[in-house]
Amino acid sequence: MNILVVANMYPSENDPVYGTFVKNFTDSVRARNKGGRTDICTICGRRSGKMAKLKAYSAYYLRLAAKLLFSRYDLVYVHTITFPAPVIRMASFFRRLPLVFNVHGGDVLTSNRLKLMLRNMCRPLLGKARMVVVPSEYFRKVLEQEFPELDSAKIVCSPSGGISDKFYSPVKNRPLAGRQAVLGFISRIDSGKGWELFVDLIARLRSEGVDCKGIMAGRGDQTELLRRYISASPAAQYIEYVGPKTPDELPAMYASMDLFIFPSQLSESLGLVGIEAMASGTPVIAADMAGPKTYITDGVNGYLFEPGNIDSLTAYARRYLSLTDSEREAMRRAAFEHSLEYESEKVADALYSRIQNCINPE
Repeated sequence: MNILVVANMYPSENDPVYGTFVKNFTDSVRARNKGGRTDICTICGRRSGKMAKLKAYSAYYLRLAAKLLFSRYDLVYVHTITFPAPVIRMASFFRRLPLVFNVHGGDVLTSNRLKLMLRNMCRPLLGKARMVVVPSEYFRKVLEQEFPELDSAKIVCSPSGGISDKFYSPVKNRPLAGRQAVLGFISRIDSGKGWELFVDLIARLRSEGVDCKGIMAGRGDQTELLRRYISASPAAQYIEYVGPKTPDELPAMYASMDLFIFPSQLSESLGLVGIEAMASGTPVIAADMAGPKTYITDGVNGYLFEPGNIDSLTAYARRYLSLTDSEREAMRRAAFEHSLEYESEKVADALYSRIQNCINPE
């Protein structure tokens, strides 16, 4: 079968972590679509500056229009319902398009005027789609609330490509006696992601006599603000910001952590970084909301703290670090075992089966 994957983000040589979930999905489809064709229409890498973005999107829209109007596909798989919407809406007036949408958090839960306009432009397309893919049961409910006219039978949960086998590592006993505990944070460095809470957590634990250090990775619009915030922290010497990491570098980083902190106060549709940490046997403390609530069982494979509350976050971190070696090992093992539900090959097989059914319904 012939499939077109549409997205406004995709990794580039200079920006290898941008849109990796789209690349992983495309690679998984190509591996299964033997004898067929899997094309992509994307923007590779981020652009800085209005003119650079305008040029990139203009070329993207022209390529997308040409593919939709002059090529024939059995399925058009669209990541995000916002930025590709104008061209898809236009093309749908001329041709009946076999659409599948993969909806992400920022598509639906947004206050950005442009994204709101594009989301509403896509509303009639969602109704005509053969399938709508969401990353979690939590986000299924969000989508049904925001688009009550959408046929719920069309909505399918698939956890954002799942977790690559390179993230999985055997759970080993890691006693804390005589060494420094390592707490980790991996995320975009943007507003609402909770990076300030992580820095404050390390400072608070150090002030209470807990021998720990923090390691942070990622980048975003607030990277320079993060650097200044760390420098001003009384625990600055115990916090290392390592910048962005490639997907190949992340597994070793997760495996080096004793505890992963996921303090985002945004409505994360899933929060894949938390599951990546669990796959390496690293328990997660996450804000008690949105996507992470679907895979963290409080006190079993991690903890859920009151969103935005540094006292709550500190209390749970302190609780975990004060567990016995056997109690921490049990939690690490529970985290690892739950993450197996999200193994990428299992996730890809299930989603591809759904895609095939969209094209050739039983």
